[in-house]
Amino acid sequence: MNSQSSHVDVVVVGAGFAGLTVARTLTKAGVSVVVLEADDRVGGRTMPGRVAEQVVDLGGQWVGPDQLHLLALAEELGVRTIPQYLEGEHILDIAGRQARHTEDQDLPLQPADLAEFDKVTAELDALTAKTDVAAPWNIEGAGALDGQTFETWLRGATESAAARSVYRQFVKTLFCVEPGQVSVLTFLQYAAGSHGVIHMMSSRGGSQDSIFEGGVWQLAGKMAQELGDAVVINAPVRSIAQTSDEVTVTSDAGVWTANLAVVTAAPPMAARISYTPALSALRDGLTQRMPMGSVIKLHVAYATPFWRAQGLSGQIISDRTVTGPWFDRSFPGVETGCLVGFFVAGPAQAWADRSPEDRRARALEDLTTYLGPEANAPIDYVERVWPAAPWQRGGYTTAAGPGVLTAFGPALRGPAGRVHWAGTETADVTPGYINGAIQSGKRAAADCIEHLKP
Repeated sequence: MNSQSSHVDVVVVGAGFAGLTVARTLTKAGVSVVVLEADDRVGGRTMPGRVAEQVVDLGGQWVGPDQLHLLALAEELGVRTIPQYLEGEHILDIAGRQARHTEDQDLPLQPADLAEFDKVTAELDALTAKTDVAAPWNIEGAGALDGQTFETWLRGATESAAARSVYRQFVKTLFCVEPGQVSVLTFLQYAAGSHGVIHMMSSRGGSQDSIFEGGVWQLAGKMAQELGDAVVINAPVRSIAQTSDEVTVTSDAGVWTANLAVVTAAPPMAARISYTPALSALRDGLTQRMPMGSVIKLHVAYATPFWRAQGLSGQIISDRTVTGPWFDRSFPGVETGCLVGFFVAGPAQAWADRSPEDRRARALEDLTTYLGPEANAPIDYVERVWPAAPWQRGGYTTAAGPGVLTAFGPALRGPAGRVHWAGTETADVTPGYINGAIQSGKRAAADCIEHLKP
């Protein structure tokens, strides 16, 4: 190991979008930094892959028109967005009834079920409007909202099996945990950060509106390239010790001293670092209670996007199959077609330790159910099993269960002496998304600059 040792103004732990944003912002302000990344690449919970000779995102992927931090970064770095393909009919298979609808139509539920779905949505929207993203524990009735799981709340909100199932699929996709594992207040916090429930669920005009030409990961790559030698990979941080004068950060690549440290790893991963002195009981309690979600992301390539000839968009949401949801991820100007889908929550936990061949077979079986025998003849397949990723251990975000936010939430952002926190979980806007990670990095950098003033 080529061990290094030096002094900088700020040590940044983690080279995801949050960490790279912190470093980039500080560097522009004349502050010296080093970014220590445990993995052998930058990007955190984003990363590139290849399927049928095309670059795809094996982690975070989409951007919505309201995600201004991410869109501004892409514009600055010269990366274009492409609208998510939505032409044709979506497939919705819920509560034993399969139906189709287009993007501009209501969900194809039975009238009574649609009315119940709308009622639940209106109730959630009313609560969301009262929720402060940065301090959701301040909402009136926070204790009751945080004291129950989303599943418990949903059962009380409607008796419609279809309405319940749609929301269960949504929660699983958003948090990558089962609805019985996340609190109502956590759901409201994320919805408030993304302009409401329907916006967060939607493609056109919503959080899944567009993708990036060449993949979103390249933005992290460009930021790291700009920072040059300040980014050190294969450098997992093992300990952070602080005194009244400085911090000492020990990694596998060497030891750095600094005035401040910014830890951008997700709370459960940040907890694996040894801190001296020990973190507060509040912060330690928080990191013990915010596990990573479970998700396996899949890309399946075909000779052509054959589903389009069937009048289908490639979007499939089902409570009958193991995998899903699915979306069209074909490439403009290329003859081949591609679908992107997921094992999320319980299915991801159940299938993470199975073989790639088993997961591929399951995915093709599920796709064949809706798209016919052509779905069983792909030309390529690639996957990313995030629960097995050693430096992420899941994705796409964390999920706070009952009682966590009201008891421990303030420790999400509050610094521990000279140690500051960033990362999408700490964001004031769009928590859980890349956009939130960038915003958190800007906030943490501003805090550091203020702290470093003479």
